[in-house]
Amino acid sequence: MAAGGPWWLNWIALPAPDRPSGFLGPEAEDPAVREVLEGRDQIRLEDDLVRDRAIGTGVQAVGLFDEHEITPIQARTEAFSIRVRRLPVATRVKLAFSGNKEARRVLANDPVKLVQACVLRNPRLTIEEVLALAKNRSAHMELLRIIADHPEWVRNYPIRLALVLNPKTPLQIGLGLIGGIVERDLRLIARSRNIATVIQAQARRRLLARGG
Repeated sequence: MAAGGPWWLNWIALPAPDRPSGFLGPEAEDPAVREVLEGRDQIRLEDDLVRDRAIGTGVQAVGLFDEHEITPIQARTEAFSIRVRRLPVATRVKLAFSGNKEARRVLANDPVKLVQACVLRNPRLTIEEVLALAKNRSAHMELLRIIADHPEWVRNYPIRLALVLNPKTPLQIGLGLIGGIVERDLRLIARSRNIATVIQAQARRRLLARGG
């Protein structure tokens, strides 16, 4: 599902003033990270970070745990998240490209934007995961641009709608996507206080044109 091509090399090759502000960040200049992006690294990822399998096993018995008590499965999940977050940046970048669903869930919210962007290039990334990222209002606008530029993803109506509703989506992209929004959702957009006024105005114009 991931878009092909060594996209990261194009970003790195851009002179610093031409890069989207704050997108790749200084981590892209780190030699260890560059080796990962260029496929020259020697980093070995542990099997349970890459292979798809449940972190917890077994079924929790009803009434066995207090509602405020952390269950063993929750504890293992949290331990997994902490373990991934503590990995060096270069390892997290490599894991973003090939990690399993649990690793992708953690890395999609990584404080390093480059790591987040690399999650979008993981070939096992699902439509559901892309939708969650499109809805994420703390996502960097360039990550949302990557989603919008992907033909398969942007044809998915929930993803298209999520991008239009997300105030972090670049304005021109939001305006370009609003044409495929159905009337019910146009009304939602027109009333929303969390969307740019120009997007709201475009939604109202389309409603009027449709006789709504």
